Amino acid sequence: MAEVVEWVAVAARSEALLSLIRDQSQRHRFLPDGWRVLGVPEEEHGVIGSTMEVEARFGPGTTPRVVQILEMGDDFLTEGPPGGDNFLTTWIVQARGEDTIVQAEILFKYGGFVGEWLTRKPLRRDLKQMLSRLKAVAEAR
Repeated sequence: MAEVVEWVAVAARSEALLSLIRDQSQRHRFLPDGWRVLGVPEEEHGVIGSTMEVEARFGPGTTPRVVQILEMGDDFLTEGPPGGDNFLTTWIVQARGEDTIVQAEILFKYGGFVGEWLTRKPLRRDLKQMLSRLKAVAEAR
């Protein structure tokens, strides 16, 4: 399994950031270019088992994927396809002084070693853009 990890410091309370990340209906506000929310079918968001459908650039093209909240704690959220196959994203939010650090880690399997190597750079770019947009949304609140 390959891994991409990025982080950003945000001038916002950790509770506000976790709330924003957990609220799947708000995810469209900080997805990277080429990704989009196709649907958020549940009425209740931000609980273990709630799902949304996204079209994500993962590899050479975009693919629709169901993303489910698999695990949550006081300072983290893990999401991925039901069953955790193919990719997992873990968001970790921790207060550090006046800022809050948001770390996003994606573990993924894609087309063996070569597919993972080719996918890593675009996925890192997308993750950086997503964190940058999350920061802008959170600091504008």
